[in-house]
Amino acid sequence: MSLDKKTVAKRYAKALFELVDTDDQLEQTYQELVALRTVFEQNAGLQRALSGTNLSQDQKVAMVNELKQGASQLVANLIQMVFDYGRMDEMVAIIDEFETQYDQACKRVHADVVSAVQLDEERRNKLAETLAHRLGANKVVLNETVDPKIIGGLIVKVGSQTLDGSLKTKLEKMRRLLVN
Repeated sequence: MSLDKKTVAKRYAKALFELVDTDDQLEQTYQELVALRTVFEQNAGLQRALSGTNLSQDQKVAMVNELKQGASQLVANLIQMVFDYGRMDEMVAIIDEFETQYDQACKRVHADVVSAVQLDEERRNKLAETLAHRLGANKVVLNETVDPKIIGGLIVKVGSQTLDGSLKTKLEKMRRLLVN
């Protein structure tokens, strides 16, 4: 029976997470995996090439060895094992799942923020601090987007919750009230 990509990613990420035995090692492993994900994202066909049949085994081994270069033993072993089991097309999903476990362990939350203008450093820090306090998180990572159409204010999305404090939404509500 074949396992789906999400199940495989969870199993590999969980196994790797359990191998990381110190906070220092956890942070280092996380940083290495983020860098590895960036390599895959910047080279769109890499996962396919390492999983497909277009390259010879020697070419694939050379590419895998290049990926392992400079990596810690733990990450190098992960890369090798994923390659050996023919699951390189699932590497980014494994890294994403590891990041999810990392976020839970570190009480880190990701928030998507839409603003009419780019937030300055002080506002960004204040927003992250306020969200961390409200959410009981140690750290909030803000993924910012600028959309002048919201006119002013912010739209903040954390998980399935959306807080819409945009001026556009407030004006639309006022317009609806006046029409009714």
